[in-house]
This record gives sequence, C-alpha cells and structure tokens, in this order.
Amino acid sequence: MFTEGDRVRGLGHVSRCSAYAEGWLLRGGQVCWILDGDAVAVAAIGSGQDVIQRSWQEDGETPGGIRAGIALIDSYAASAEAMATIASNSDVTVFIDDLGSSYPSGVVVHPAPDRPVSETSESERVLNGPSWQPLRPPFWDLPERLPARPDVERILVIFGGGDLHGLGLPMARLAREAYPAGRIDLVLGAGQPAPPSMPGVSVHQAIDAAAMASLMLAADIAISGAGQTVFELARCGTPAILVGIAANQKANLDHWPALCGYIVAGVWDAADLEARVKAAMAQLRDPVVRQSIGARAAGVVDGQGVRRLFDHLERSMVQERV
Repeated sequence: MFTEGDRVRGLGHVSRCSAYAEGWLLRGGQVCWILDGDAVAVAAIGSGQDVIQRSWQEDGETPGGIRAGIALIDSYAASAEAMATIASNSDVTVFIDDLGSSYPSGVVVHPAPDRPVSETSESERVLNGPSWQPLRPPFWDLPERLPARPDVERILVIFGGGDLHGLGLPMARLAREAYPAGRIDLVLGAGQPAPPSMPGVSVHQAIDAAAMASLMLAADIAISGAGQTVFELARCGTPAILVGIAANQKANLDHWPALCGYIVAGVWDAADLEARVKAAMAQLRDPVVRQSIGARAAGVVDGQGVRRLFDHLERSMVQERV
C-alpha cells in the first residue's frame, strides 16, 4: 500500500487503503504500508500491520527492495517516475483514481460516478463506477435497513477524520435547531478536540468501521462531507445532505443527486450554506422522500468493491497463465 494522509490532508486515502488491506488479510495475504503520514494516520490503520513511514511520492522506492505481488497506490502527490518505479517492482499495480489522471500500465479503479458505468475497458483497464468503491469489511454484509420512521429521530453529522473546516459542531447545532426532539450523533476524528457538551448531541470520537455502520443504519438522515463517507452512507441506505469540503469531491457533488436523490447544500464556504442545509433538512422530513432516497442509494453501492477487485485480479492472473 502506497498512500498519504494526516490530520491536515485528511484520512480518506488511508480509509480506502484500509478496506483493501483488511480484505487482503482476510484472504490470507500479507500487507505492508508505505505511508507518508503522521501518528493519526498510523493509528487509523490499526495494530497488526507493517507500516513504513516515509515520503515515497518522488522516488517510489521500497526500503529493503521488497517486491510486491500487488502494489496499490492511492495518492494525489505521486510523481510519474515514482509510479513507474513501483510498477516495475510489482507483479500487478493498482491505481486508485478520483480525477481521471494518467497512469503507467496497471489496473485503475475509478469509483467516482462521473464516468459512464460499463464493463471493464480492456484497453484502459479502468474499473469505473461506485460499485468498485472499497468499503471496510463491516459494510460488506449488512442487515436490511428498517423502513423510514414517520419522524426524523436521529441525525448523523460527519465531516471526515480531520473536519478541516470545522463544520461538525455548527452543523450539529443546526440539526438540533431543526429537530429539537431528535438525537444528533456527531462523529469526530481522533485528533479533534472534544466540543462543549450540548443537550441532545452525542459525540463519537475515533470510532471503528463497525460502529460507523451502526450509526449510519440508525440515522434517519445525515449531514456529511462529500468524500469517502458518501459511499458508506449509500451502502447503509441513509438519506444525506452533502457539503463539499475539498476540490476532489466535485464528481460526488455533481452526480449523487441524480443517482439517488442526495441533496447538495453547496461547498463549505458558501455564504448561504446554513440556509441551504436547513432547507434540505425540511425536505427530508417527509418519510416517503427518505424511503425513496434510501432505497435508491442502497442500490448504487453494494459494498462488494474490495471483493470485486481481488476477484477480478485473480481471474486476470489465471487468464494470463493460460
């Protein structure tokens, strides 16, 4: 695994790679991380995995000359030279792509919904569409979601492991104002300071994937950033209000409303953001609307992206040997 992440850049890449790492370990494989990141990123990976911390994006060198069976690269900063070096030292190279970038020979996973969903392109070797999104094992096999409740009783507020723009607390306050009788679940990352106590707001800090899935399944609606979390919310069938917090989230903001009815409130620094979030919460009061959005969302992401990739790689390697 070659990736980057910290409390400043966020942990989206680490989360995606963790899904692949856990899936590979479950298949009996071994995982080594080459991580340009801080202690928060290392903690997010968890114990029991080998982690080498170094800035690898310029040279792509692996300490000790390790040759990988599968090298997976999830990075916005990796140079073409580094990616070529990694590819030359691995049997198969997988590139996780958000932006439609160019890569050396290898398999490209592009889960963002901005490319036409089609069969695998053998010429480009691009696996595209939300069904390829890597989700962590607790999201693979979920219980069926209960029908929408008549009233909004629980609201989930989540803006990533770092919440770089400090949106979690003000969005929790807005949710409290809109639904004074409801329970607000505010999710924070490990490195974030605990907020002051607020009536009706439960704070969950540095929770694991299983706890996250439980919160999403229990939530009537979510207010969320528009990155990796969108795919997890869709898998759980949770109606969501999306706020763009990074440039690489544009594809999600552009396409998820048409995919399932998720509501885009705008970007984090929009002057009318609070008004648009309030309007979206009012729209989601209707249980019929919530039921429709949730059912459509769950139909977009089935949670099998990790299994799907490894199955695809195994079939490809068998075919190459024949």
